Amino acid sequence: MTSIKQFKTYMAFVLSVLQILWVGKVLHFSARRKIRTTSFWINHLSFNSPIVFRWAIVWCALLAFVGCRSEQQIKTIRPGVLTIAVTSDAPTSQYDPQLWIRMYVEQFARERELQISWVVVPFNESWLLASRDEVDMVATNVANFSDRVHRGASFSSPFLFERRALRINPEDEEYYQHIDDFIGKTVGVVSGMAAERDVKRRAPDGVIVRTTDTFAQLYAEFDLGQLDAVAEAEYYTLDGQVIPSHGDEVVLIDHHDLTPGAREESVFVISDNSKNLLSAVNEFIGRSKFPL
Repeated sequence: MTSIKQFKTYMAFVLSVLQILWVGKVLHFSARRKIRTTSFWINHLSFNSPIVFRWAIVWCALLAFVGCRSEQQIKTIRPGVLTIAVTSDAPTSQYDPQLWIRMYVEQFARERELQISWVVVPFNESWLLASRDEVDMVATNVANFSDRVHRGASFSSPFLFERRALRINPEDEEYYQHIDDFIGKTVGVVSGMAAERDVKRRAPDGVIVRTTDTFAQLYAEFDLGQLDAVAEAEYYTLDGQVIPSHGDEVVLIDHHDLTPGAREESVFVISDNSKNLLSAVNEFIGRSKFPL
């Protein structure tokens, strides 16, 4: 919610409280004519004083204002600007996860009335940027692996999950079904990604592993026929629906979990010094299904 919406919510709550107090005051005076209470504290706390009632109004209004300010105010590296690390400068393909992420983050920034400063970085170790206060948020589609946790930054709630797969050409589907079928063939991976971990762990001897810094480079080599497969992911919403990440020009095979039986979940990495940003992002994820 914007600060205006948040303040309206607080004021609605305050007015409800005051309405209850006023009704209680009226009922109290009516009841006093019929019932004499013997409890000192009930008499002491009853709203039978106009001064006390006025102070209650002031106190509730202050609580609303302070609560609104404390919950809403997000501190960023540059005031009013959300600095975000991404791996692509201007994604346009409907199948590109970086486009989904960018649209998602842009919606969050609009709601919070923040400008965005995009910082394009290589994926490998991009999660360290938030812990070093170089960015407020890392939005490079980081999986929440324990060895990516560093002091000075925190993981957000997950917004999607992935399963490992291999991208091949449709005409090769009769030859390849599993990574074991690629002995003597070349499989491309992006440095530092889960796909690299997966291929190095599963590939038998004889599989040639080609490492690059970006998916754009991998896909270019794949299109030129220099790679037989690209190790990547199939993407899923949190409720298990496939998010389309390719057209009919390619096929994904050999689907599996990186860790058998466990979800590989993607998160944002948030600088701990960007106060209130983590809670705001988690609140947004909780009510905004990814992708938009």
